[in-house]
Amino acid sequence: MDVTRRSFAFFGATALGSVAMGGRAFADAPSSIQGVLVQDAGAACRVTLALDRPAQARTFFLAEPSRFVIDVANAHLAMPGGASGQGPGAGVVRRFRYAPQADGVSRIVLDLNGPASLVRQEVGGRRNAALTFDIAASGPFTAEPAPVPMQRPGRQQTRRTIVVDAGHGGRDPGAIGVNGTREKDVVLHCALELRDALEQRGYHVALTRDADNFVELEDRVRFARGQHADLFISVHADASPNAATTGASVYTLSDRGEARAQNMISSQNWDLDLGNARESTTRDILVDLTQRETTNRSAQFAQVVIPKLGEVAPLVRNTHRNAGLFVLLAPDVPAVLIETGFLSNATDERRLADPRARERMAGAMARAVDEYFTPPGLYAAAD
Repeated sequence: MDVTRRSFAFFGATALGSVAMGGRAFADAPSSIQGVLVQDAGAACRVTLALDRPAQARTFFLAEPSRFVIDVANAHLAMPGGASGQGPGAGVVRRFRYAPQADGVSRIVLDLNGPASLVRQEVGGRRNAALTFDIAASGPFTAEPAPVPMQRPGRQQTRRTIVVDAGHGGRDPGAIGVNGTREKDVVLHCALELRDALEQRGYHVALTRDADNFVELEDRVRFARGQHADLFISVHADASPNAATTGASVYTLSDRGEARAQNMISSQNWDLDLGNARESTTRDILVDLTQRETTNRSAQFAQVVIPKLGEVAPLVRNTHRNAGLFVLLAPDVPAVLIETGFLSNATDERRLADPRARERMAGAMARAVDEYFTPPGLYAAAD
């Protein structure tokens, strides 16, 4: 996979630029590339490199035939198929190839079905060292292709699917406020308001329940996966022995929860789209990579929705929390659980009992969904 001198003229010609790669800027210990996952992400194709430690890469496009090259410095390829090989693609990516280069560089080449542009690039941190690239088909190849115009999510040809889950219901009232307000009633109305707000924006929305009925936790997760949801939002209201505790919070899956999710894949016979991977070692790596990618996406939405909620409601300290809650376990659906407030607090209960306040919270969540699906140029994960 040699690259000619002419080819290097296209370095940095991606739509959003490249991450600089320069000699001693990297840690002395090399990173290990353990897997490559290529997924169809609707309007784009998402390529994720699983790493054991943070790394940087430079990227560039080549023409005739169309290719996208990822050079990871100070890295070695620890892929199940060995130090060089290839794997299946998806969407605009026909296949990927990988091989070591000189000076400790590992190269991944994506063979494309046609000209494309880089519309999103994410650099992971210590907790999630993956490198992620979103690539979308574009017009005829040029040395400096223009960025793909970003439309509002609801106006894209492929509609995003959001599953909204109203917690509890039926025989399970959930938390009960100091003045008798029931969680199941509050969160159902909030979920219905969120559905309406999202549908007005053009999203496809599915509810796990739209009436006062009980739904098993397993069925909520199964429903979200069956809908091929792009995002799962579970709406709840909290309670605490401390009546002074107030404010909204957002939960995403914890590290312990990720291990629980791995076990659920087998116990619930959950099928994952892992391309043509058949060897157990390869599948294990890709399952882990899929789970890490999902957890990372969930955390990104949490970071977007928290300030939006803060505009319309008080927030607890340490607003972003982690737990192994069952509704967050889907390995391939980004998911958050939003606690809208504490019914055990009289002030929060009054707020949550007010339909206008619930409507404002639903509007805040909908605005966060819009922002989440509007790709920025570059994300750097917090360590």
